[in-house]
Amino acid sequence: MAVPVLRLGLIGHGTVGQSFTHHLADAVARIERRTGARVQLARVAVRHPDRVRHLARHVHIGDDPQQLASDPAIDLVVEASGAPQAASWLAAALARGAAVITANKQAVANSNVLLQALAHRHPGLFAEATVAAAVPIVRTLRDSLQGEDIRAIRGILNGTSTFVLSAVERGTSWEEAVAAASAAGLSERGSTADFDGTDAAAKLAILATIAWRTPVHVDRIRIHGVGAHSVPVARAVFAEGRRLRLVADAWANDQRHLLIEPRVLEADDPLAQVSDVTNAIELEAALAGQLRWFGPGAGGVRTASALLADVAQAAAGYVATRRTQVAA
Repeated sequence: MAVPVLRLGLIGHGTVGQSFTHHLADAVARIERRTGARVQLARVAVRHPDRVRHLARHVHIGDDPQQLASDPAIDLVVEASGAPQAASWLAAALARGAAVITANKQAVANSNVLLQALAHRHPGLFAEATVAAAVPIVRTLRDSLQGEDIRAIRGILNGTSTFVLSAVERGTSWEEAVAAASAAGLSERGSTADFDGTDAAAKLAILATIAWRTPVHVDRIRIHGVGAHSVPVARAVFAEGRRLRLVADAWANDQRHLLIEPRVLEADDPLAQVSDVTNAIELEAALAGQLRWFGPGAGGVRTASALLADVAQAAAGYVATRRTQVAA
């Protein structure tokens, strides 16, 4: 049987998109060995097509993401644009049967269609890159713990705010730390989502939706962020051996509670060890008990790692379905 070729369309070619295409070139042979399918980058949609460089000649570069998402010749749609309107592109691709792989947490967390798909474990929607970059928490909740009763989720889900708070603890001003985060490619210049809590809230909504198998909308989350006003507290508690961090918290008893807030963590709290761009997620499960994950939660390379993992899983799913159809 010939090796199936899966045509991939990429939306967005910024920090994450460029890292993805660079590492995809190295991963193609590895994915084929492991899944039995060859992935080929066929189309790219960006705002400024004339600025895209270093792609193979056969790759079609355009400026219409909706058209790419709706193209029946594209088997895998990878979305790395961060655009708020991306939800409609992803929903269109999902509706026509394409595999959808996204890093856009705001698009997912603010879309009824995509949240429903996540809650119901839609086999064509892959969202590992939306939360904690390279930390495999989405797949763990969706697959490894799907027989569990998840009672609580707690974590540090925004690496950029932690990077800035870590710098502030060491004496850097808030403004200088924010500028350093932007220069390192950890945040968009002028963006407030990392600090006002909305980035972490979108990630918490995604985790809670998967854990509790019901759509959890961002507007159900109480949100309090960090800013220049947090500097005196961060430095004072650091001098005492404690840390100020932007913490995500969700738990269920008779009802569900979700919040994002700056919290002073005691020295013996595992989350207090988190610094720079590290993310941490702590789950409380009825049978497994307390589980923790730590890892880099920001940056183009780390997010590209999660996107490639989802591409490989989507390719494996395609091959498995094809074999089942042939056998039938």
